[in-house]
Amino acid sequence: MAGLSNLKALELRSTADRISDELRQMIIDGTLRPGEQLGEAKIAGQLGVSRAPVREALQQLVQERLVVAARNKGVSVVSFTPDDIREIYDARLAMEKHAASQIVSGGSAARSSAAKQLSRILPSLADAIRAGDRRQVSAIDLEFHTGLIAAAGNSRLLHAYTILSAEALACINRLEIAYPAGLDLVADHEHLIELLVGGNLDEILDALSSHLNVAATRLTSPLPAVGP
Repeated sequence: MAGLSNLKALELRSTADRISDELRQMIIDGTLRPGEQLGEAKIAGQLGVSRAPVREALQQLVQERLVVAARNKGVSVVSFTPDDIREIYDARLAMEKHAASQIVSGGSAARSSAAKQLSRILPSLADAIRAGDRRQVSAIDLEFHTGLIAAAGNSRLLHAYTILSAEALACINRLEIAYPAGLDLVADHEHLIELLVGGNLDEILDALSSHLNVAATRLTSPLPAVGP
């Protein structure tokens, strides 16, 4: 009987994970808009599940800072302020700079290995840009930067970056919608790889700062006017 109870607990957790995955993706891709209310009962009814896994899923998204819970107001999709965006990009920059420093300190073999892994991502980025698939561009862009973190070989740094990545991807999607990427984005990433191979840490850190600060500046600026 105890074994069956444990199995039910696992199934419940799996349901909550599936719900949080679905809601997370809807927030990231803009299906759920900033400020939109996420009613626990409504979600449970639409999915045909009890409110318990929905509540757990929403709590997980609160921890990831993709939704906010307010007393007497329920849960709603987060609206990123300029300060939020700057914090997200400051955190990304700090982590990526540390990762780059670790890779460089590993010597030419570590730099070459990292460059090889990152280079494999660029053809997919170029294909997504040519296809005009904005959400795919955003996802591959973040995949590149996550690859840089992974190449540092610090599992806890990668875990922290992964937690931040959902917020980052929501921001990148907003940037891609406002300023659709051209193939210059591929060139920017190729330049980062070239600097990594060269091993000049100051140049790498400067390039990372420029790359992420430009994105943060665009995200915190007024959106471009839409033509008639």
